Amino acid sequence: MNFDVELFNKTYRGTRWFSEESKYFTEFLRDIQNAELMSHLRFCNDFLQTPPIFAYVRFRHDLYTGLLEKKEKLALGACFGFLFQYGEYTALYGPNSARSVWVGDKATGIKNASYFTRRN
Repeated sequence: MNFDVELFNKTYRGTRWFSEESKYFTEFLRDIQNAELMSHLRFCNDFLQTPPIFAYVRFRHDLYTGLLEKKEKLALGACFGFLFQYGEYTALYGPNSARSVWVGDKATGIKNASYFTRRN
């Protein structure tokens, strides 16, 4: 799966540190290559209206073992926002498809996250 890091950093200003320094970004890039995982994340998004970031951190409970810093939560959410709205899945979802919901994940501290609505 293609993830244009430069376009991501231009689209979501303030995320360059995440793409250059964070272990979470490296793992995210590796994990989105897993077609089965991405299929499950899209299923959770499309049918359960569960934000992909929430399903992802639950799946990768081995990596996300504690509370994330606010900027880490925002940047990881931006990764999924980019992927669904401007990246690989733009034809299915596109810009302005994000819907924010409460998730209240105590393990990571993620409170609100977005799922994405499909185009008609």
